[in-house]
Amino acid sequence: MKPLILITAFVIILGHNIQTTSAQDVHDSLYKLNESRLGFTQNGMTVLGGWAISNIAVSGVGLAVTSGRVRHFHEMNVAWGSVNLLISGLGYRSAARKDPNDYTLSETVREQQNFQKVLLFNAGLDLGYVALGAYLWERGIGTNNRRSVGYGQSIMLQGGFLFVFDMLMYTLSRNHSRRLFKIMDTFTVHGSAGGFSIRF
Repeated sequence: MKPLILITAFVIILGHNIQTTSAQDVHDSLYKLNESRLGFTQNGMTVLGGWAISNIAVSGVGLAVTSGRVRHFHEMNVAWGSVNLLISGLGYRSAARKDPNDYTLSETVREQQNFQKVLLFNAGLDLGYVALGAYLWERGIGTNNRRSVGYGQSIMLQGGFLFVFDMLMYTLSRNHSRRLFKIMDTFTVHGSAGGFSIRF
């Protein structure tokens, strides 16, 4: 009887140690995923901020040395650049302040899904910007309105860049989704005569 009790106790202790180690592995994988995901967002906001600063700098000079249609083009670029710089700054600050340790598996899944939905929604808006810019450009030519032509060209440029940016971010972010699915696949259910347990 005593050998049976000792063997049972050994199996229980061994199983507990294996489960604890596996759970720690999942936690570490989740931490690395969230660290990479937040870093990816910061890098994206850095790129957007760089584009915004370039627009403000180049078109800021353009405002001083051009006139007519070209000046209106630079004028709209500066406006878009200012908005993009604000968005990128807030986005970078938000991602930098988050701790990868604070996310559970379900929260990570939700954050990843929301992030990709926002990118796809923004990509749809970007196409709308391009269409609006094309309309203003064509209308400006028809009515000989230099402001509409310049604004339309600028809006098409900005919308086109943002569309490429958002779709590239979405495509690259799918790597995080694949890593997340692998973590979720580590959950298995084991049955036994005494019941069942969920293991990592």
